[in-house]
Amino acid sequence: MDKLGGAFSFQGRLNRAPYWQGTILAWMAVVVLGFIASGLGTLFAPLGLLAIVPLLAGMVVVLSLLVRRLHDRGKSGWWLLLMYLPPLLLSALGAVVSASEPDVGSTIRALSLPFSIWMFVDLGCLRGTMGHNRFGPDPLQGEMVEVFS
Repeated sequence: MDKLGGAFSFQGRLNRAPYWQGTILAWMAVVVLGFIASGLGTLFAPLGLLAIVPLLAGMVVVLSLLVRRLHDRGKSGWWLLLMYLPPLLLSALGAVVSASEPDVGSTIRALSLPFSIWMFVDLGCLRGTMGHNRFGPDPLQGEMVEVFS
């Protein structure tokens, strides 16, 4: 599969190094393209809407990287719901509560920290399953894996 098509693929496995490389590259591209689109928007307002395109494309690429990294850990992409939904809900609840009780709102938002640590360790630090799993062969066995392959 070519590199660009691989960036949007949700199939297969991705070990740690290409996961980090791809994530950093995707976010750098989103920032650079977003600045360019925003600059165009200052010249002609409707062009500012172009800033949405790199943001959406970057989100799909990062989602693809996350799913393939979960596959390497032997988990379904649906695990992302368990990783992201509780922190989002806690942050939203904390923001609502902060309007009347700032200290309580901050405490509620802080409860999302364990989820962030779990995601960082699980996706970014731990080795994938050794050998073939239900999502494909071990990317560390045989040839080296490219970031968007």
